[in-house]
Amino acid sequence: MAVTSSINLILTKLARAEIVGVSAHTLAIALDRAMHDEISFKTLSERQLAIVLLERASYPKSPAEMNLFLSVNNTLSATLLPFDQIDDVHATQYMRWSAAFLNDPDPNVQKNVRILIRWLVANRQVAIAADQTSLDNMRRTAEDPASVWRSSAYIVLALGTCGSMEDYDRVIFHAEKVIEHDRDNIEMVAEALYRLYPPALINAVQYFLDTTDPYSKQFTAGLHLVTKVAEIEELGFWRTYYEDMDKIIARLAEVAEDLPAVERIVDAMDKNLALASASADDEG
Repeated sequence: MAVTSSINLILTKLARAEIVGVSAHTLAIALDRAMHDEISFKTLSERQLAIVLLERASYPKSPAEMNLFLSVNNTLSATLLPFDQIDDVHATQYMRWSAAFLNDPDPNVQKNVRILIRWLVANRQVAIAADQTSLDNMRRTAEDPASVWRSSAYIVLALGTCGSMEDYDRVIFHAEKVIEHDRDNIEMVAEALYRLYPPALINAVQYFLDTTDPYSKQFTAGLHLVTKVAEIEELGFWRTYYEDMDKIIARLAEVAEDLPAVERIVDAMDKNLALASASADDEG
């Protein structure tokens, strides 16, 4: 059934009405459901058609509906993903389905699914981590040679924040892709690496220092990774990885005089190492 201009007008009005749970994304699902129900749009008034759509507007209940939800040209945002309408059951299903869309040929779908994954990790991390099978498709995507580097940050986010130590190699592999190609997302990746396993963050920093010219724009953009380490306040981390961090500080110190941002990072790391050493002495 063709979508007429009058139907599009009603969809636009409803999307702009600021009704919780009603957006261009959920209305795309509502329209599809109405078509499946063989609703005769021609016999309905504008008010009746609006009611038909509102009754059917909700979040995806199948991978096919997820495709409709993500394919809308409008960009997803947190305000369009209300916490009380996407519960733990939805979250594990959505994480399971979302992996299939990370490498979708439609850039708009890729953009929207990344936003969805970020929301799921931020708001439903406990539920997803408790159901490790919800991440199996993400693991397969991580191991797919055809995966695009633009997906790497979100693979690291999902598996690093919600996965297990079995995901370590997958996470490190894609973190290195982010360091090489997608430094705008390094800060997000750094947090996920630390949550998975602190040495994963240390390894990523070492890889960053090994592969990046310190006087390049890429180095400046990637400093979020090193900054994340400098901001770690847990003294146990600095005591445990004292030697690794001492070597990283020495490498950064070589360029600190020329780069004020690096100098500040080195000062913060030196302070943390000193506090860790002092606390170890006190305990001894």
